[in-house]
Formats: sequence, C-alpha cells, structure tokens
Amino acid sequence: MRKRRTYSIAFKRQVAEEYLAGESFYGLSRRHDLSRALIRLWVEKYEAGATSGGFWWSAPCR
Repeated sequence: MRKRRTYSIAFKRQVAEEYLAGESFYGLSRRHDLSRALIRLWVEKYEAGATSGGFWWSAPCR
C-alpha cells in the first residue's frame, strides 16, 4: 500500500498560485506529479482564504 504524502504549506500555496497565474490543472499535475483533484482542492481553499495557517494547510492531504 502506498504511503500518504504530505506537502508543505509553501508548496500548496505555490501550486495554487501557479494555477491562478494561468497554468492548467493538467500541466501542474504532470509537472508536480499530483492529481488534478488535489490541485483543484488546494486552489479552492486558497481562493476561500484558508492560507492563513489554519488547520487545513497543516493537515495531511487526501
């Protein structure tokens, strides 16, 4: 069984900001080896203002 990976707050913010700067979900998922659904989740949370270090950013991602 594959172990769950965790990502730093800085990395999640970086990926969300790259998407908002015009990068596609597909391009980001290939470059960073992430699922598009995970990137979409990070972007939604980023846009909702959850980047202030709350529980979401410090919790492991699904």
